[in-house]
Amino acid sequence: MTAIPEQPEIADFTNRFKQLEPNRRMVASWLLSSEMRLKFVFAIAPRLSLAFVCTFVRQPNLVVGAVSGEEAALGYIARERPGMLICTDLLEQGNGFSLVRRARALVADLRVVMVMQSPTPDVRQARALKIEGIFCNSDVGKPKFSGIQSVIAACMGKSYLSPDAQRRLLEQGGVEEDPTLRLTPREGEILDLMIQGCSDRQIAEQLQLTYETARTYGKTVRRKLGAKSRLELVGRAMHLVLGRRG
Repeated sequence: MTAIPEQPEIADFTNRFKQLEPNRRMVASWLLSSEMRLKFVFAIAPRLSLAFVCTFVRQPNLVVGAVSGEEAALGYIARERPGMLICTDLLEQGNGFSLVRRARALVADLRVVMVMQSPTPDVRQARALKIEGIFCNSDVGKPKFSGIQSVIAACMGKSYLSPDAQRRLLEQGGVEEDPTLRLTPREGEILDLMIQGCSDRQIAEQLQLTYETARTYGKTVRRKLGAKSRLELVGRAMHLVLGRRG
């Protein structure tokens, strides 16, 4: 049998199902602790992606609009006054940037998560619009699940820029320094799972490490970020990752 050659530009989720599964209870706790109105509008294209996202919604009554075009999304936003808009930069009608500008003229405190689907995403424009959570299509499926962190940032009214979005912004002429970059890639994965509420045993299982190795990594992460306990570590990490304003 001919071996499949490595192709760094494609996604391979074969052995990553547990890592890709969102921690719904953790996200729900952030939603409930925020002061945001628990109404959501999705403006996502292509429509196959929109349908896929909708299959994961556990409380459909919170979604007051799920469309693939700008004008339709604005109609729901004007009528329902949602707390959060989750959109893509590319839409079947209009575009995400125009949608965000017009939507915030209707709902001033609207919080936004944008998935950059364009092959050459305009991260600078997204930052200029003060979009709270920004991640790229190329971030999806990586161990550090930027989608969850983007939603948490938007819930708290803070700012999050995914690793690939940061790289794109650097290429476009500017990027904010992220103090968590002092961590190695593996330590970053450990930190991300800690933020999601995973125990050392759960981290070991998800990353296929021994329990002792996972514990050692956790201690190293705490030392590098100057935290004495897991609780303090998560607090510091959330401040570092989500504390940058647009």
